[in-house]
Amino acid sequence: KAHVLAAMLKGDSGVVIDLGAIPGATKIDALATCGENLRIVASGPEGCGLWSLPRVARSFLIQEWTIHRPVSEKIADLPGIGSVADSACPGESAIYCLGEPAGELFRLDPSTGEVSPIATLDEDGKFSRRIALDRSGRIWASRDNAILCRCDPSTGELVDVGEIPAAAGRNQHTQISAWALDTFTGDLYAGTTPDGFLLRINTETDEVIPMGKPTRLDEISCMTVANDGRLFGATGLTEDIGRWFCYDPSRGSLRDLGAPVSTLTARQYGFYFSRMTTGSDGEIYAAQHERISHLWVYFPPVPKRSA
Repeated sequence: KAHVLAAMLKGDSGVVIDLGAIPGATKIDALATCGENLRIVASGPEGCGLWSLPRVARSFLIQEWTIHRPVSEKIADLPGIGSVADSACPGESAIYCLGEPAGELFRLDPSTGEVSPIATLDEDGKFSRRIALDRSGRIWASRDNAILCRCDPSTGELVDVGEIPAAAGRNQHTQISAWALDTFTGDLYAGTTPDGFLLRINTETDEVIPMGKPTRLDEISCMTVANDGRLFGATGLTEDIGRWFCYDPSRGSLRDLGAPVSTLTARQYGFYFSRMTTGSDGEIYAAQHERISHLWVYFPPVPKRSA
């Protein structure tokens, strides 16, 4: 069953709440806010649907309190959508989804469930399973043989920007596996699979800047830009003990931070991470994607000032 979780970790509150399972769903494909409610795209053996769930309205929770689960409500069936590989939300008015197996980009109205096609990345299934939005609202992806592309969702125009750097002879296997937007500079960071290369993209000029390979592992699985502009990311496949890295644009340094490990209660190593995001206080949240998964919180060290 696919569950929706909410976390409240500020101050002396430290609660992760199970908001319940979406009926008939085995996978949560997308989450977005719509006023006082959550909008959830979920899929299962019976197809895909759009659901509504009340947000946790309280500003403070502690573990000892009784927390009542809200009741989910189905907004609409989505019969033309088989499976959603990824999604991006430009605001409360739309959810952009990437469908499989042909890489269909479509716009979903979170209020009504109306679906509008935007473009198709590659009918043969050669496309990245990750998309990103830049500051102007364009959708970025990769397709075909390591081709970086962007799409204007208002017109559906799909533009090939250039070729993604890849190891010799591996461009037919190379796609973008992770994105992170620097909202301050407007640059997009991209990580690749299977080589695990890091790129920086100037979204105004379409310049693609190779930045090297952060760790020895084969895939960059997720990334986030911290409040101070540093980029943090995770590398590795499902069978690896993952390794995290940090890129500091102020110093031009790219460092392998090593394997993530938690020593609270029981020693726990992090293998594969699928998502990262930055909290309001600069903490890094990382979603472990394994049979036994945890929500990880990383507090990056604050660099010492130098003369």
